[in-house]
Amino acid sequence: MAAVEDEWKRAAAELLILSLLEAQPRHGYDIGGLIEQRSGGMLHFHVASLYPMLYRLEKRGWIQGRWIEKPIKGGAATIA
Repeated sequence: MAAVEDEWKRAAAELLILSLLEAQPRHGYDIGGLIEQRSGGMLHFHVASLYPMLYRLEKRGWIQGRWIEKPIKGGAATIA
């Protein structure tokens, strides 16, 4: 029974992410923040669970991810 409940939770989280991406492209960090903000702090996605979920959605062809390099102080770059 726990496996079914886990699958429902995963599916609901994926739909939540897809609904946020429907409006506009977003960074993973932005997605996590919006979920927390809109749920009044009731839901919080850790990077360890959010990014694997985004990779699964991308692998299925439901979203398209891309790397963006942004210059930061000191000339180094960060990947967002």
